[in-house]
Amino acid sequence: MIDLLLIHGTVITMDANRRILQDGAVAINDGRLLDIGLTEILALKYEAKKVIDCSHQCILPGLIDVHGHGGHSMFKTIAIDNDFWMQIMTNTYKHFVTDDFWYYEGKLSALERLKAGITTGVSVLGSMPRSDDPIFAINHARAYAEVGIRDVVCTGPCNPPWPHLFSRWVDGKRIAKEVTYEEVLQGAEAVIEALNHANEDRTRAFITPFVIVTSVEPSGPTSPGRLYGLTEHDLYQAKRIREIARKYQTRIHSDAFGGMIHMAVKDWKNALLGPDVHLQHCRGISFDEARILADTGTNVSASPGITQASARTPVPELIELGATVAISTDGTSPCTSFDMFQAMRKTQFIHQSALRDEFYLPPGKLLEMVTIDAARCIGWDDELGSLEIGKKADVITVNLNQPHLTPEFMHVHRLVYQAVANDVYHVIVDGKVIMEGRKVQTADEKTVLYEANEEANSTVERAGLRKYMEPSKYFWGHARGYVDEMRYNEEDYSFARLKGE
Repeated sequence: MIDLLLIHGTVITMDANRRILQDGAVAINDGRLLDIGLTEILALKYEAKKVIDCSHQCILPGLIDVHGHGGHSMFKTIAIDNDFWMQIMTNTYKHFVTDDFWYYEGKLSALERLKAGITTGVSVLGSMPRSDDPIFAINHARAYAEVGIRDVVCTGPCNPPWPHLFSRWVDGKRIAKEVTYEEVLQGAEAVIEALNHANEDRTRAFITPFVIVTSVEPSGPTSPGRLYGLTEHDLYQAKRIREIARKYQTRIHSDAFGGMIHMAVKDWKNALLGPDVHLQHCRGISFDEARILADTGTNVSASPGITQASARTPVPELIELGATVAISTDGTSPCTSFDMFQAMRKTQFIHQSALRDEFYLPPGKLLEMVTIDAARCIGWDDELGSLEIGKKADVITVNLNQPHLTPEFMHVHRLVYQAVANDVYHVIVDGKVIMEGRKVQTADEKTVLYEANEEANSTVERAGLRKYMEPSKYFWGHARGYVDEMRYNEEDYSFARLKGE
């Protein structure tokens, strides 16, 4: 007798032949996909401990969000109207979150991803990665493990200068400490050692420097006129990141923007490029940089947003050059959800608009970019990303029996163009049903939401974030918003103040 049988659904396999089976069935046993076929055959072939009738549902592989941020779920929309969002959030993560924050936020983040059909999520800890102590990553991963979805924890060094000031909270008091570059690398190693392939391999850990080249603009493209060559720190960081990745046989994840790839490739020995590397954003890269990514087999992901209007990730061009490209949410702060269905549509709109061609990124390609291509991007396509015999049983269903998803034909089109996260009905990870009929089986939702609200509000008060939550006088009735007041002041975050002096 097998563990689980899904019957009477439309099975979208995402296998090599991209088979779609009407009145299809999926047999699951010991956490893996045992068989995929027609209901009339599999229902007779297998007796199951549990049978789920998936009539009027699509059955497909769990969605994979290859880049998001641990911590962000607590700070949705805070400081969104302020030009200093990155500075404000980075400072909050460095100095005002407790150790427990990462657990409560992890539960909230994992719960949102689960209910959106994301069975594997990548989590960079903070707006820039924080690795001065492994407890943050360990608490975050514990929360994901309890909810039951896969978590790729990404942590490593932020950008210079070094040493860097970080704070821990002990018995309600802040203790600030200067931390060296080597100490944050040691912290990242401790995270990888503790978490990579943990939780029956539902948890993995990648080494994650904030960006692949630290000496240029860290959050957008750099003018070619300012690409002066790699610094000693750039070279040293690449060397150390490569050493850590080899030591623990793990992968490298980082951000990159225009100019960085041109510079990185000059480090012929340790360049953070290649099949074991996954780069998020890649906005504003030149054609020669796109060709370098494709030629080196470097994996790319991009999230849709307004910044794509001024410096686009050349997604269709990268695909045509042969690169693996995935769609990510980069969620959930300041204003992005973990809804992969919306991310697909936004991605398509951006590139069709930029290229003035409505035929770019057809629905099938978009669905590949959040399933099998996403699995390749994080080096997990041997077990995830498609419904194939022997792979991990990470499966979701989408309820089509709703007005906006009817009529039930052209199923991939229906998912990409009309579905939303709330349409996900069942979620299975490692063969275990962790959401059934939209009811989460692994966590008390009310408790998770209550604890998250309590911790978020405490952090807001501790970090003085309330002023970044107030609307400006242009919020209502105006076509364009202004702040018209200084809400962020560098002196607020001075070394002396953070040390409590």
